[in-house]
Amino acid sequence: MNLKIKRIMIIVSVLIIALIGGLSILAEKNIHVKKELIINKEISQVWEIMGNQFTEVHLWSTNFKNSKPGGQPKLEELDYLHRVTETERGETIQEIDIFDQTNHSITYHISKGAPTIAKSAVGIWSLESVETNKTKVIIEFKLETNGFIGLMLSPLIKLKLGKSTIEIEEELKFYAENRVAHPRKIESQKNQNTK
Repeated sequence: MNLKIKRIMIIVSVLIIALIGGLSILAEKNIHVKKELIINKEISQVWEIMGNQFTEVHLWSTNFKNSKPGGQPKLEELDYLHRVTETERGETIQEIDIFDQTNHSITYHISKGAPTIAKSAVGIWSLESVETNKTKVIIEFKLETNGFIGLMLSPLIKLKLGKSTIEIEEELKFYAENRVAHPRKIESQKNQNTK
């Protein structure tokens, strides 16, 4: 092997090691995304959508083609166990762990349909009354990565999860304040119907 090829191989090796090292610095086993927004409606109206209509998320969120309740209930406040949703990736099931009407919060975990790079995925949605016609919405997602690939991809996962959370917030706010789906959701539905 000539000297030029050896130098190129050394440079490529150093770059690969630097890339892996850089990714490992950014890599997180536990990803936590938390976003907040204000909706100009009173808390009971926002809770009606986020809480009481939890299984009807497909009406306003572009992420979901369809959604419905399912399973035998384990919480006395509900007559279902989970939300079954249809997404671009297929069927996903979000099982409700906490449904707190008094404090306006829901905690759920994905029991089916989480990406293979996720060991666990949990969503926490909660509301706080700011003023008579203003409600703070807090949406959190916690994801534990699975395996080396999941760990290495965690910066990209966090970025995508953050983007998805922002879209959910925008669409929820639009739906709560206008009682019609966000234009992005309407366009998505048109595209589904033409397929």
